[in-house]
Formats: sequence, C-alpha cells, structure tokens
Amino acid sequence: MTTPTFDKVSRDPAFQELFVSAHRRALPRNRIVLAEGAKPACLYFIMSGTVSVRLANREDRDVLLAYMHAGDFFGEMCLFPDVKARSAEVRTVTDCSVLEIGYDVFVRLATRHPSLWLELAGQLAARLRSTNRRLAEMPVQPATERVWSVLAELARRSDAPRNGLGVPLRITRSDLGKLAGCSREIAGSVLHDLRDQGRVALDGHRILVREPAIGDPG
Repeated sequence: MTTPTFDKVSRDPAFQELFVSAHRRALPRNRIVLAEGAKPACLYFIMSGTVSVRLANREDRDVLLAYMHAGDFFGEMCLFPDVKARSAEVRTVTDCSVLEIGYDVFVRLATRHPSLWLELAGQLAARLRSTNRRLAEMPVQPATERVWSVLAELARRSDAPRNGLGVPLRITRSDLGKLAGCSREIAGSVLHDLRDQGRVALDGHRILVREPAIGDPG
C-alpha cells in the first residue's frame, strides 16, 4: 500500500477505532514476528517498515513468499476456523511499527465496520493476483525485467522517505533473486546492468531506485 493510500485508510473511522483498540509494538530489524507452526492469537497491521514472509520447503530450504509494507495486514489466515497454526514465518526487514490485534477484537470491530473485512479481502485478492502474475511471467520474461519489476513494485509500495533522487530499498541479492525467480548471482549481475542504465544506484545492501524510472512498464 502506498503512503497516500495508507493516509486515506488511516482517516477511515473503522481504522481509527482499530488503532485505539490494538496494541502498538516497535520492532527492530531482523526480528521474528510470527514463527511458522506457532499457535495463533492475533493478526497484525503494519504502520511503518517492511517485513518478509517466508516458509521452509521439504528440503528445509528458505522460501521467500513476499515483502509486505505499511498498510498491509498479516497473520490473518488464522481468522479462518480450519487454520490452527501459522503457515509461514514473518520477519522484519527494517525497523517496524505494527499493531497487534486480537482476533476477537478484529471480528467485533469488523462486525460494526464492514470496511475492515473489505480491506482485508482486497489485500488477499491483490496478493493472489501478484503471485499469479509472477508465476505466469517467470518462464517467459527475461531475468532483467523480472528483477526490475520486483524493484519497481517494492519502491512504489515502500514508505521510505523520498529524497528527490530515488526510493531507498534494503534487500539482499538473495532475497531479490527469490522474488524474481533467479539466482543470487544473476540478481547481482542484473543490478549492475540496471545501475549502468541509470535505473538504480547501489550502496551495499541498499538499492536506490530512481524515481523517474519507477513508472516504466518494464
């Protein structure tokens, strides 16, 4: 969710009541918020920062599903009665501020404010569309454009301060490759090509995505 959209949602009376009813937590970078397989008690709403959603596959290898940003809910799957345990790990990528919302609190508020259910359902639908698009594009789209597509989407959704030069992102080459469906080495090589094209600037793990290029269709 972009910052303007987050600002619009935050003025909704339903969300204002949610903000008052929930417990706000400040979390440092690289903190596990949800552990895969843990018993659920609440869902979360990101006020600021970025988290990653991961799971372990049958070979116990880390699988990166998504990055999530300010305005996103997570941990909502356990609202459904047949889901008894966390299906993935959620870890902070940056320093974060999140709202911790008990399931009973959310259901009670959503009963009075259906817009909460609509927002949550809309986010689930958007994630499904994004996943379907990535799966469809991976076999046919060149790695350069897949990596750029991931960077542009992360930049559009990031709440990091704009400085007129670009949007700073913190993401490792390994995570970038997982999101783009390529190896860490290919992601690193593509980043250098994008730097030479003027679409990004590189500073260690930080990638500055040039704002004039974010809207490019590629």
